[in-house]
Amino acid sequence: MPMTVSARTECGQNRTLDIASIRMDLMATKDDLFEDMARALEAWTTAASEALTDAQSDLVWVETEKPYREIQHALAAAGLARETLATVLSECFRGLGHSFLVAMDGGTALAEKGRLYVVDEHGRRIGEGLHDDFVGYLMDTGRLPK
Repeated sequence: MPMTVSARTECGQNRTLDIASIRMDLMATKDDLFEDMARALEAWTTAASEALTDAQSDLVWVETEKPYREIQHALAAAGLARETLATVLSECFRGLGHSFLVAMDGGTALAEKGRLYVVDEHGRRIGEGLHDDFVGYLMDTGRLPK
C-alpha cells in the first residue's frame, strides 16, 4: 500500500498525495542538469560580453583588469556591437560545455584511463550520450536553432 499525505490546497480543498510521486518530483534529472548548464552559459555570455564592451563595467570579479580594458578600447574603436561579441562567446562557452560532456561520455583521451559518470542521489547514472542530449535540450528549449 503506497504511503500518502493529506494537504490543503490554496483554495481550502483537501488533497491526498502519494509520497513516492512527491519524491520523484524532487529528484534531479538530466534535464535539470542541462537547464543549470544552459543558464550558466547564458550568465557567463552576458557577463563577459558586458565586461568587454562596457567601459563602465565593474570588473571586480576578474583576476586582471588591464586586458579587459584593452579589449574594451579595441572593440569600441572597431565599432563591434555587444550582440556580435555575445554571439561568439555564447558559441565558445557552449562548445566548452559540450566538450566536458564528451569527456564524461568517454569520447576523449580520458576514457583510456577510465570513465567518470554523472549519477543521481541514488547512485544511478543519468545516461550516456550527454553531449548529444545537451545539444538536443538546447534546441528543444529554443536556445539553439534546429
